[in-house]
Amino acid sequence: MSNYLPPRLPVFFFQHHSRAAYLIMDLHYSSNREEVLIQLDNFIKQPRSESMRILDITCGNPSIQSTEVNQFASEVAAAYQKFLDSTLTLKESARVRNALTVFQCMASHPDARKWLVKEKVQDYLYPFLQITPNVMLPLQLLRLSIFNFIDALTKFDELHGHEILLLFLDTQIFSSCVNCIRDGDKPIKKAATLILMKILMQEEGLRYCCSRPDDFLSVIRILCQLVRSFSYQIPCSQHLKYVVQCFLSLSRVAWEDRVYETVRDMLPLQLIENTFHNIIHKDPEIPEMLHQFSVES
Repeated sequence: MSNYLPPRLPVFFFQHHSRAAYLIMDLHYSSNREEVLIQLDNFIKQPRSESMRILDITCGNPSIQSTEVNQFASEVAAAYQKFLDSTLTLKESARVRNALTVFQCMASHPDARKWLVKEKVQDYLYPFLQITPNVMLPLQLLRLSIFNFIDALTKFDELHGHEILLLFLDTQIFSSCVNCIRDGDKPIKKAATLILMKILMQEEGLRYCCSRPDDFLSVIRILCQLVRSFSYQIPCSQHLKYVVQCFLSLSRVAWEDRVYETVRDMLPLQLIENTFHNIIHKDPEIPEMLHQFSVES
């Protein structure tokens, strides 16, 4: 293990933000990193303006960033072995989730988002998204934290968004989301659908999905399967909206190819037969989105 330590933060940092500054320093120097991560996690949950000023300074220090990734990788590696053995505890899951909270807060900064994705932080997390039988609570909580972190990274319409999207498409993000929609539990399905929706709303993401007809049809089938599951796993209006937007994005592909013309044919009847009226009426945008299918046909 390297003995390298990041440089000390400037004096003015301590003068203006003493408690948070010491927490960040302890993250690198303390032997009790678990307790430091808990305290830093609690601090970040305080008023946003205060925590973001702290992390803006951290985001601007490359040496501190690199050390954070190395320490994060150590936390993930330790938890992954327990994941493989199906012995992951709540305490061990919390260590990774607290570290993710720090990165999620950093991801509010556009430059930090780009840096986190280029450093492939998300790649450390994809193995935890592999669907396994008998999902334990520690793993379920960790998976939700992972999707929350990925959601914070996938702000494709903001600064560096296009570059971040291209970097993401070179990872397992697309297949991980599809698999989680197919086999995950209800909260995981919703979180994965959100990420898939955000990818499909981008031209490059849609092109990636449509580059292979078999993959394209597979995504449609899995979304249809998800809609069918809503008959006994009643979704919230937000989740239903994610699904409708996915279908709308898929409908934008080139209709001259017969494969892509199947989008409307495969649109679940439940979406257009008022099956989910009690849910749809809660969000006036959903009927408007569904109406676009009849307008375009």
